[in-house]
Amino acid sequence: MRDPSALRAAVADPARLAAVEACGLDGRDADPDLEGVIGHIAGVLRAPVAALEIVRPGRQWFPAERGLRWTSAEVPDELSPGAHVVATGTALNVADARGHPVFRHHPLVARGLVRAYLGVPLVDEDGFVLGALSVADRHPRRFSAADREVLRSQAHLVRTLLALRRRVAAHERDARLLEAQRDVLEAVAAGQRLPAVLERLARHVEALLGPDVLCSVLLAGEDGTTMRDGAGPSLPAAYRAAVDGLPVGEGVGSCGTALHRRAPVVTDDIATAPEWSAHRALAAEHGLASCTSLPVLAEDGTPLGTFALYRRRPGAVPLDGVVPALRDLTRVAIERDRSARELTRLATRDTVTDLLNRTAFLDAARRTLAVAPAPGAVHAVLFADVDHFKIVNDSLGHAAGDAYLRTAADALRSALSPHDVVCRFAGDAFTAVLPHVDPGAALEVAERVGACFTLPVRVPGHVLHLTASTGLTTTALSGTADPDVLLRDADEAMHVAKRSGRSRVRVYDAEIQRCAAARLGTALALRDAVGTDQFSLHYQPEVETLTGRLVGFEALLRWTRPGVGPVPPSEFIPVAEGNGLIAELGRWVLTSACHQVARWRAEHPSARDLTVWVNVSPHQLGDEGFADEVVAALEGAGVPGTALGLEITESALMVDEAAARSILGRLRPLGVRVAVDDFGTGYSSLSTLRTLLVDVLKVDRSFTSRLGDGPGDVRIVDAIVAVGHALGLSVVAEGVEHEHQRDVLESLDCDLAQGYLFGRPAPPEFFEQALALRGTTSADGSPAERAGVRHGRSPAAPGRA
Repeated sequence: MRDPSALRAAVADPARLAAVEACGLDGRDADPDLEGVIGHIAGVLRAPVAALEIVRPGRQWFPAERGLRWTSAEVPDELSPGAHVVATGTALNVADARGHPVFRHHPLVARGLVRAYLGVPLVDEDGFVLGALSVADRHPRRFSAADREVLRSQAHLVRTLLALRRRVAAHERDARLLEAQRDVLEAVAAGQRLPAVLERLARHVEALLGPDVLCSVLLAGEDGTTMRDGAGPSLPAAYRAAVDGLPVGEGVGSCGTALHRRAPVVTDDIATAPEWSAHRALAAEHGLASCTSLPVLAEDGTPLGTFALYRRRPGAVPLDGVVPALRDLTRVAIERDRSARELTRLATRDTVTDLLNRTAFLDAARRTLAVAPAPGAVHAVLFADVDHFKIVNDSLGHAAGDAYLRTAADALRSALSPHDVVCRFAGDAFTAVLPHVDPGAALEVAERVGACFTLPVRVPGHVLHLTASTGLTTTALSGTADPDVLLRDADEAMHVAKRSGRSRVRVYDAEIQRCAAARLGTALALRDAVGTDQFSLHYQPEVETLTGRLVGFEALLRWTRPGVGPVPPSEFIPVAEGNGLIAELGRWVLTSACHQVARWRAEHPSARDLTVWVNVSPHQLGDEGFADEVVAALEGAGVPGTALGLEITESALMVDEAAARSILGRLRPLGVRVAVDDFGTGYSSLSTLRTLLVDVLKVDRSFTSRLGDGPGDVRIVDAIVAVGHALGLSVVAEGVEHEHQRDVLESLDCDLAQGYLFGRPAPPEFFEQALALRGTTSADGSPAERAGVRHGRSPAAPGRA
């Protein structure tokens, strides 16, 4: 072949080089069978030199030879007889190389080791010319056609041996691949960290592909725009550090380019490859000459990283054989790690804010608090709760509420240190542990945390500026590092902040501790009291404003604590609501009140139209079984539904409007009436009152108590009465204590009244006289029971609960 460029192109053909790689001779130990063939050829042809030549660009390799005493030769392709055999695919017969215009420059010819040469193509089972099977003489010699046929027959034999060797090597390789896969997958299944798994995998790759292969794995960054070091046990540490963080893009070496193209990049020679122009010096500095890089992609095409194979000589590792399988094993390891991290995130993160969830926070808090604070420092715990957050969900929906919480969480991340442990504890409550903080700085941090929740929220017609109440305690203030105690104390301080006007920070102190201890004692005693005779019902009369006629009673729960005496309802009712006892107490009140009104109706015929009113907590109204409890109480007492009224606060109606509508809808056909208690202090709307089919509005005592002091409260009560009558409802004024208040209510056409003017809450037996006189007329022409209720001796009793 006279054209040197065509010769070089034929020798450097990538498919042929892949076949050379696959033959398994390059760089391997001598094969006794091949050595035997070469020895046989030398003997039959009486040639002092015989060789099996494997041809690469600029290089010849002699896996088996006789008389040559060389294992390889670095020569230009145009000087190599074997390269000419490869390029032409035909035999080459040179009688005297010294007289040849080209081959006389070959080093072996110049040294007198070769004078005459005969070579035939060595072709593999796929038709690729791997090199030549040749003989040589140290003297001029014209090899005959018979000599050529001997070589050709022996080339067929070598081809058969190579094919067998290739199959054996493939079997061994597959077995080693399976062993590598099993080893790596076991490491993955055992939960080993990804760097250790990838290093293990890379070492298996290098063992499988040969000692001159250096394996590297780069991981795609979270945003997919950078590459991070994953593994490379045989690469220089300085090189790994240099490529860590390189961008993904065209021209960023084989790996950056492969990940950018999402296609393999095979670089035979880094020194001339355009994709290495910007990083060629880096590769040369560390002796890297070629690189084969495959992108590692998830099944959906998401870039995970790159799997790369370097060599310290030109000639990249071909992509056939085990390389794709090893790349896929890399994908499995990376995907498994990502899946494990995602499962961990889902198990430990709040789905709305991506802060730690409660379980993960408690674990992290225990680990953090188990370490003693640094000298002069404390561990601090914060508990923040958004003020009036329910307004956002009710007016804008939960999506808007979630958006607010996410914004607040982002602000928290910015306000706190990376070492702080923060979480969405529950609903609109957030907690944080601040380790090793200066005691004086803890309050400053708490103020910053509170400011994170001061965010504007747009609702139809205006903008709400939400705030949060924050409680703070420290290991010094609480005297412990127990996370449960610290959270409890911070929570107590937060509730004090809410009771103090909200939108502020309150630090846990001795007064809060004293009040909390008192509430805890109340809670424990209250739990012990349930099911005992410590509870009783007092009743407060309800009368017609105009006539004073007795129309019903409100049943009020009383608790006499042994060793303490009467406990105000304002103290124990919130405790019962907080610890879940209110539902059980509510059932007892409901049952007892129904039986009491049954006795009154049975003993006093004139009392058969009396109604007893029972207060209902939000917990009861949110329970679908509450309607069944009411039906059971009425049937158990043998009274009709008209004998019972349920008093429900505006706030209770708004907790779960759908549940309230369902429950009250089931009770209305029975004749059970419903009153909205403390009207004017909550957030109910007129449409809510209409759709819930209530019967009575009760004017809150805060308005009634100031009647006569000025025109403002009179106008408010007048408006409430007007609203009630417009909706077809009766109106009851609470807290009436003076005659002039009754007179104002009468002038406003308020239907009913209740208060100390008509009777304090008292045991049921106190009202026997009033019930006996009910329906008769006194000497002054007013109903006699009015006088009986107002002038009877009532025991001193706490105010209404």
